[in-house]
Amino acid sequence: MNLAGKTLFMSGGSRGIGLTIALRAARDGANIVIATKTANPAPRFEGTVHTAAVAVEAAGGKALALVVDIRDEERVKGRGCPGR
Repeated sequence: MNLAGKTLFMSGGSRGIGLTIALRAARDGANIVIATKTANPAPRFEGTVHTAAVAVEAAGGKALALVVDIRDEERVKGRGCPGR
């Protein structure tokens, strides 16, 4: 499957297997939306949503870093489409 020009929404894509998947898709030219609960670094893991976005773009994709807890419906609605 060719991912060039496709957009992927990655929940938790800033580290670990999520980041690995995002980077693989970026090498195929995909756009990656990385949604994470926080922009702060974790004590046990390297990287943040912002370093992940830089890595995605270095791999050939386009990135959008979002700090939003998708488990919280009100926060998701607050960042949704205009008029919601």
